[in-house]
Amino acid sequence: MLGDPWRGGNPYGFAAAVARDGRAEFPHAFAERLESADLPLAHVPAGLGGTLTGLDDTLQRVRVAARRDAAVMPATLLSCAAVATVLAAGTPGQARAVADWVHAGRTVAFALSEEHAGSDVLANTCRLEEAPGGGFTLTGSKWLVGRGATAHAALVVARTAPRGPAAFTAVLLGPRELSRVRRAAAHPVTGMRGIDFADLVFDGTPVPADAVVGAVGGGLAAAMRAQQLVRLLSTAACLATADTALRTALRFTRSRKAAGAAVAAAAHTERDIALAGAELLAADVLSLTAARYAQLSPGTFGLCSHVVKRVATRLTASSIARSRGLLGARGFLADGPGSVVDKAQRDNAVVESIDTSPLGVLRAVAAQLPAYAEPPQDAWTAPRDVRALCAYGEPLPALDHTALDLAARPRDRVLLGFAEHAATVAARLEECGAPRAAELVREVRAALAATVAAAADARRDRARAAGPEPLDLADSGCLLYAAAAAALAWWAHPGRGLYGERPDGAGWLSAVLAVLLAHADGRDPRRVPAGDLAPAAEAVTRLDADPQLFTALPVRLSDAPGPA
Repeated sequence: MLGDPWRGGNPYGFAAAVARDGRAEFPHAFAERLESADLPLAHVPAGLGGTLTGLDDTLQRVRVAARRDAAVMPATLLSCAAVATVLAAGTPGQARAVADWVHAGRTVAFALSEEHAGSDVLANTCRLEEAPGGGFTLTGSKWLVGRGATAHAALVVARTAPRGPAAFTAVLLGPRELSRVRRAAAHPVTGMRGIDFADLVFDGTPVPADAVVGAVGGGLAAAMRAQQLVRLLSTAACLATADTALRTALRFTRSRKAAGAAVAAAAHTERDIALAGAELLAADVLSLTAARYAQLSPGTFGLCSHVVKRVATRLTASSIARSRGLLGARGFLADGPGSVVDKAQRDNAVVESIDTSPLGVLRAVAAQLPAYAEPPQDAWTAPRDVRALCAYGEPLPALDHTALDLAARPRDRVLLGFAEHAATVAARLEECGAPRAAELVREVRAALAATVAAAADARRDRARAAGPEPLDLADSGCLLYAAAAAALAWWAHPGRGLYGERPDGAGWLSAVLAVLLAHADGRDPRRVPAGDLAPAAEAVTRLDADPQLFTALPVRLSDAPGPA
């Protein structure tokens, strides 16, 4: 539908995206084209007129559009956070209202953050107070609200009690209420230019009693539950920008020669392509697994939602940096391939801090990791159910927003499933003639056990708990979690090769596990043996030539062939 993105005159192509970015222009025509294909409804359940069937399918559809210009995500899908909050805690009437607004092409903003509080939402001061004649009034301001200057409605989380997480209430402001709110000028931003991030200022704004979403005092919990899905879907932008950067680098290195030889054939080029590819594949396989996880077991998805956000942002940022390095001097020129990768890199950086900050993510993981040192005896480890997490493309049950849970019980399906079945996965790899991949799976199992044990020890030691160690262990734990998900994904597809490999091929898995282990251990991934890395370069080169999206699910692209 969108045509070849490399064609200069394509309004949905890379050159057009770079030009819009230079003018800080909202992607109006592109957004309208996507609206005609119902992309804004991809997160809305079918029962409310949406097109959501599986979050893995939604993730892929968004990636296909956002790789051309990541700004189309907030341009078309920004209502996701508000809608998810209403579906998690609101009334059927409120759910119908937000779905109808999205169906009509309207945007529902999500207003939680405040400038003075930063990532500490418990320090927020915007107040919701009872009005003498009934209903409420809002006083204060919300900071960096996506589409804040242009949204038609907004979900606002404001303080209703002096202290604690139960001191906040969510209210849904429709077009009439929002018309009484002052909207400050949009802040200039470095990435996703053209999207307005503006402040909403309330000065005794009237709010009707029936605007409360859920119970009074339950607003922050409802918003945090919904953020689990938002963190997941935000990875589509990370993956999309990394896809664009790597694809641009692949085409550039194939078109250039140095000392009479193709740049693509140089050993250091092959290594950097392999590293960028392995990092992208690792983020891809975890995101797809997380998308299925959210629908199969929303009540235990909390830890995974933080891990996938951390891994996807960190690994795709690294992948894009490597891709930019492959362009040489053209990587900093304001036209040509450098401009495409530069925009991808800046857009990617925005995703790291929206919805949940990197520090907030690591704190959440650090709080939960120690509990896995001694998992409960009744832990869920059924092989069939573990494999279902990674059965990409298979039907999923309807997403139950109300089942999303903030409890930090040690019930994560990936960690517990991998701990139970790692030996079986390694044995299966041996049978398939992949002893190196089997060895790496065992290394991941040992590293995960050591990391979790260290996290538990650090929690018991007051001095260690107050230092940086718990967050460092959380960071390593996230990367090892991704490695566990990759191993389970290979196991879940007997007889089917992922990323274009032969049936039971495990080359991509060896590359992903080796790179993740290096990152988790603080080692330079460039020291990973060439034999481990090579399959990742082969995989992304093969997928680009086909051409397909850099993903475990076959997704055909409309790109014209690049240079041979």
